[in-house]
Amino acid sequence: MKLDLIFTGVGGQGVVVLSDIFCEAAILDGFDVTKAEIHGMAQRGGSIVAFARLSEKVESPLIETGKADAIIGFEILETARSLPMLKPNGTVIVNTKYIPPRIFSKNVKPKTKQELLDIIKTKAQIVHEVDGSGIAKQVGNNLVVNTVLLGALSALPNMPIKRESLEKAMISRLKEKYLDVNLQSFELGRQSVLK
Repeated sequence: MKLDLIFTGVGGQGVVVLSDIFCEAAILDGFDVTKAEIHGMAQRGGSIVAFARLSEKVESPLIETGKADAIIGFEILETARSLPMLKPNGTVIVNTKYIPPRIFSKNVKPKTKQELLDIIKTKAQIVHEVDGSGIAKQVGNNLVVNTVLLGALSALPNMPIKRESLEKAMISRLKEKYLDVNLQSFELGRQSVLK
């Protein structure tokens, strides 16, 4: 079993925390795991990408262009930007939040949310649109979008990481006072893909 994932979003959305939790769960399930991150201007709201690779033996942390099994996108534009990394039969889980670019050329009109979703749907074989921001608002904590997306990821068919391992990794990584809301968000994210 081999799985190559790309987690993408902007700084402050919890991309690194989510990829750490996923990798810890994979280790609990006995996989060899490597991880790499590209932060760029993430501290100022810029792009952030984390690569997670798991197998019996992983040689390199980086994923080649066109080889990722899935992209987990915290935001529509960053998800669209990562599409060249996805293999032809790949899966995308995308939070339907759109953060328009702050700076763009006067001659270039930024794409709309719907235009970006249409691009994602033409490039990926399977697309799960998840209202992670809406679910986070529903549970009363805007910071749990990452665990909503982790729940969605856990619900994919043929996911080799056990739900119990993901929950154990969440328990070990997250502060106890936020654990219940994160576990609730995880379950709502699962249900958004399973329904």
